[in-house]
Amino acid sequence: MVFQQMSDDEKDLYLDVLREGTTPFDRFVARGSMQDVVDIPGPRSKIDRFMFRAISQTLSDHSTRLIPIIGSAGSGKTHAYWAYKNMERKMQIAETEKVEEEELPSNLPSDWTIVYVPSPPAASRILLHVYTCLLDELSSSIIKVVAEKLVDKWGGLKKKKLGLFGGQDLEVTISNGIREYPGIFSDCVKCLAIYVMDKERSAKAERWLLGETMDLDELTSLGISSVIESDDICLAMIKLICENAGKTVILYFDEIESPYRMHGPEAETKFLEVLKRLYNEIQNVVIVIAVLKEIWPRILETTDQAMRSRMEQERELEYFKFDDLLLYFAKSMEYFWAQNNLNPPIYPLFPLNEEILKAIYAKTDGNQRSIIKLIRIFVDKLVYDEMPLEDVIKEAIPVSVKRSSKATVKPTAPAVSDVSILDKIEEMMADEDYTIEANPASVAGAALKSIKVLGEKYHKDIKINLDFKFLVGKRSYSLAGMIEYNGNKYGLEVPSVKTFDKSGGVAAFYATKRIVDAISTKQINYGILIVPVGTGGNKYKSLIEQNKGTMFKFELNDDSAKFLIQQAIKMPSKEGLLMSQVLFGDLPDYIPPVPPSEEPQESEESTDEKE
Repeated sequence: MVFQQMSDDEKDLYLDVLREGTTPFDRFVARGSMQDVVDIPGPRSKIDRFMFRAISQTLSDHSTRLIPIIGSAGSGKTHAYWAYKNMERKMQIAETEKVEEEELPSNLPSDWTIVYVPSPPAASRILLHVYTCLLDELSSSIIKVVAEKLVDKWGGLKKKKLGLFGGQDLEVTISNGIREYPGIFSDCVKCLAIYVMDKERSAKAERWLLGETMDLDELTSLGISSVIESDDICLAMIKLICENAGKTVILYFDEIESPYRMHGPEAETKFLEVLKRLYNEIQNVVIVIAVLKEIWPRILETTDQAMRSRMEQERELEYFKFDDLLLYFAKSMEYFWAQNNLNPPIYPLFPLNEEILKAIYAKTDGNQRSIIKLIRIFVDKLVYDEMPLEDVIKEAIPVSVKRSSKATVKPTAPAVSDVSILDKIEEMMADEDYTIEANPASVAGAALKSIKVLGEKYHKDIKINLDFKFLVGKRSYSLAGMIEYNGNKYGLEVPSVKTFDKSGGVAAFYATKRIVDAISTKQINYGILIVPVGTGGNKYKSLIEQNKGTMFKFELNDDSAKFLIQQAIKMPSKEGLLMSQVLFGDLPDYIPPVPPSEEPQESEESTDEKE
C-alpha cells in the first residue's frame, strides 16, 4: 500500500484542499502574461551559462548580441523567459536589501533587465510593438530616468555660474540635444526636454512619450509634428531608452513563427529585417529569439548571410530527465500547500508516487508540457473521480513504450523537407497554443489573413502587400497592408491604439488621413479602416463623411478583435467576412463561426424536456 505513513484523516484533508484549490498543473502552457513560479533549471543549464556570458560581454562593450534559443513545442521556451525574469527580480531584491540570494546562480551578472516581446502575427509596425512592450515592462519610470539623464547631459539641469536665473534655457537644451541626435530624433529630443524642464507642458510631453492618444491642439502646443507610431520614431525612442537605461536590456522575442504562419515568407522576411535593424542600429541590447526547433532550418534559410554571421550559435532547450520530473512535481506541490497555508505532507510526492511518475515520464519522452498535462489528468482522477491511487497506476502503466523510462533523448523529428514548411508549422502551432492579444499589428494581420483565406476559398486572384509604403511629396507614409484585386487597390489601416475597448481618438484621425492621402495621390482606390467601437472626434468624423464612397469603416471591441485574430487562419469571423465582401461582394454561402459569447445557451426548461 502507498502512503502508509499518512493517516486517513490526513489524506482526506489534503485531497479536500486539492478539490477546492487551483493546482499548479491546471495551466500547462506558459504565457508571457502569466508568471511561472516553479523552475527546474537542469534542461536550461547550458543556455544559462551562454546567456550570462552574453549579458556580461554586452555590459562591458555595449555591443548588441543576437542569441537563438530553439526547442520543440512544450520544451519550455516561454518558461525560460519567466526563469530569467524571476532571476532579475531576486537580483534586484538582493541588491536593495544588501543580502545574498542563495537561489541565484553564482555567475549571474548584475545591471540587466529582460523584456518579453510576443511576436506579432503581422509584419507591420513591429517596432511600435517592441516599444510598447518595452514601456509595459519597464513602466513609465524609465522615461523619467532616461529623460533626466539626457537633459543633464545636454546641460538642462546644470546651474549657471553667474546671473539670477537658475538653469539653462529650454531652447538651448533642445538645440544641444538635436546636435547629438539630429533628424528623425528631433521630436523625441523636444519632448524629453519639455518633460523635464517645462512644468506646464510636462504632462503632455509624457503622454506623447508613452504613445498615448492626443489631439491636434496638444501636439501643436508641444511643437511636435509626429506621433509615436512610425518605424523611424519608434526606433529612435527604443534607441534612446536602451542606450540610456543604465542597464543592459534583453529583448526576448517569443513565438517568432507567427508572421510566417499568418502571411508566409514575405512576412517572415520583413520580421527578420526588423530584427536586423534593431541589431545594427541599437547598442547595449541582447536580442533573444525563441524558435520552434522544427522551424529553425527555415528561419536560417530566410536570413541573409550578413545576419547569419552576426548571430550567436543557437542553443537548444533539453527535455526533463526523470530526476527533473521528480523535483518539478515535489516543488510544485510544496508551493501549492504553502499557498493554502498547510505544511506539506510527510510524503513529498502526494497525491501521486514515483511509480506513476515513471509511467508519465515514459509516455511523454520528458516533454515538459506533456508531462504537466498528464499529471493534471491523473491528479484529477484521484481528486474528482475519487479513484484509488492503485487504480490510477494500473491505468497509467499498461502502455507500450519503445524505450526505457531512463532514456532522455527524444526520437529524431522528420526533416523539414519531408513535409511542406507551412504544414509543419500548422502541425507544431496547433500544439503551441499561441497567445492572442488584440493590438493594431495583430488585428491588421488577422484582417489581411481573413481576406486572403476567403479569397483562396472562392478562387479570387488577389495579391497582398504587407506594410504598404507610399510617398506624399517627399515624405514617406505607410499603411498596414494593401490588397490588389480585379484592377483595384485597397489600403487597410488600423490606428495605433492600446485597446479596442476605448475610442481611437487622434490616432484614428491620423490613420484615416493616411488612407485619404493614399487615395488622393492615386496610390490606392479604396480604404478599409478598422477602429475601436465608439471612436469619435469632429475632425475624424468629418474626414470619414467626406470620403464615404471610397472609405469602408469597421468598428471592433476587444472581444470581436480577438475572435477575428483567433479565426483568421482557418475560418474567418463575421468581421473577417464583411471586410472580404468590400472586395468580393456577397459571399452568401459562407457561414462564419459564432463567438462563444454569442452561442445560444440551453435553458434549464429545455434540458428538462429533453430528459
